[in-house]
Amino acid sequence: MFFIFIVHTMIQLNLVVSLPTASDWNIFNQSLEGRLLRSVPFALPCFSLTDGVKSNHNAPSCMRVINSYLDDEVRTAHAGSYINTQWETCQSKISGCLLDSEQPDNPAAFSNPRVCNQGSIPEHTLPVESASDVVASFNFARDFNVPLVVKNTGHDYKGRSSGNGALSLWMHHLQGIDFEPNFTPAGCPHGDTFPGITFGSGVSFLSLINFAEQHNLTVPTAGDGTVAGGGGYLQGGGHSVLSNAFGLAVDRVLQFEVVTPLGQHLFANSCQFQDLFFALRGGGGGTFGVVLGVTTLALPQMEIHVVQANIKADQGSRLVEFMVDHTLEFAQSGWGGFTLPSGLTFVNAILTSTQAKASIASMQKFVTQEIYGNVTFSTEPTYKAYYQKFTTNVPRGTPLTTSSRLVPADIFNSNNQREELTKVLNGMIAIGLEPIIFAAPPFLYGDRGGTSVTPSWRTSLLHVTLTDGWNFNTSKSDITTVYRKLSAAMDPLRKLTPGSGAYQNEADVFEPNYEHSFWGENYNRLRSIKQKYDPDHILDCWQCIGWKGRNDPRYECYPLE
Repeated sequence: MFFIFIVHTMIQLNLVVSLPTASDWNIFNQSLEGRLLRSVPFALPCFSLTDGVKSNHNAPSCMRVINSYLDDEVRTAHAGSYINTQWETCQSKISGCLLDSEQPDNPAAFSNPRVCNQGSIPEHTLPVESASDVVASFNFARDFNVPLVVKNTGHDYKGRSSGNGALSLWMHHLQGIDFEPNFTPAGCPHGDTFPGITFGSGVSFLSLINFAEQHNLTVPTAGDGTVAGGGGYLQGGGHSVLSNAFGLAVDRVLQFEVVTPLGQHLFANSCQFQDLFFALRGGGGGTFGVVLGVTTLALPQMEIHVVQANIKADQGSRLVEFMVDHTLEFAQSGWGGFTLPSGLTFVNAILTSTQAKASIASMQKFVTQEIYGNVTFSTEPTYKAYYQKFTTNVPRGTPLTTSSRLVPADIFNSNNQREELTKVLNGMIAIGLEPIIFAAPPFLYGDRGGTSVTPSWRTSLLHVTLTDGWNFNTSKSDITTVYRKLSAAMDPLRKLTPGSGAYQNEADVFEPNYEHSFWGENYNRLRSIKQKYDPDHILDCWQCIGWKGRNDPRYECYPLE
């Protein structure tokens, strides 16, 4: 008992001896049987100068990097790579190791005097294989005051899974998948059973789509199949083209297997550790613990009706106006998808083919007869068939930033407010941006309780995002301008939707009043849960629950606001 008291007291006081020496890292690595990786930038083989020191340019390896620089599947399998490269760099110092995202073989990006620097990539990475790996890492981080980050596939718009000098827990190797027709969450009565798919945190949506197809099931996914189903996507909310009818990803999760910073290996669900279950269902990734695995509700296999429109560039504003006027109508019929200035893709899985065609007839008539675009309608036999035919790759291998806003349903009950919303969205187009107008909120699904995402998700009809980027040779001042311009472009929509929120996973890096924007009335409860399971605040990330603020040294590479 005395030993336990001493250990607990040391944890409470957060006693720190010193930053780890090379010897400390070696001892830690030996305790892990030598599995600790030295993370290096993805493009390192192309450079002859590394951190100011001459290095060996490796032509064959460089060519492999060039050929796969924009390949998201290759990037997700590399410990030091991120899908979007802004968080591979130290943006405040313009220090990194990037190629030309428009032309990766452009030698101007990697020839002398260009230097490859570590940027914001953690120097040490542990490929997590078990709960004991996570416990050991928490202890090491606590003992030596080492920042700890959790990285899955590297789909991260806000830098929460990177940080120079950090120890990175890489979840990529947790790849198991299993289906139980009668899954009972731990600690629940045996009569409480659900069709559940259990999978490791590192399992990609591509793998889940294939698994579900083999078992005549459906798992709604992100638009990019290389996203992992159990990481930040899920823990931040997780929207899809089917969210309107079947809810967010957090609505369907049945159980988390998680290791907390206190070293607890838990199964959190609606019957036990309910507070942690609530927090993980929308409180954000890398905050309350490290999720090893997830069990999600398996939906039956279903037909997916798809309508797609393509229009001329000069007709984008008219399409936006039409879709705003019909947003409520389409949502009530179960449609979900997205509108761009160049067209739209919408899906429906709850109507028959005849009903779906009838419900979307007004849009088809408008596009073909009023703005002279093309419309196609098809019925795909399964979700996988839809995904393979209609999804496109998201930007990868390029530095960029995003901003977003949820648009409440009551906007669409007023002619004046619909007109104002149309004006705001078309104003974004007029300044050269391309808003993606997602019909993704779970409007038809509703609020069935138990999740910690902002309540604005439940009362909104649209999720609007903006994206803008730069390249390897963009100056620090110009990068700052991109951030400021994008945030300013979202301000009119923020003004039109006071009290609403934003999707934390696709939000502005400098989101104003982020606590309310991401979590609303759930924020204070989440702060209490954070304190319970991470009292030493070992896990910390940008604008996450309990965030220490940008003055913490770990955030020195973030751009200027």
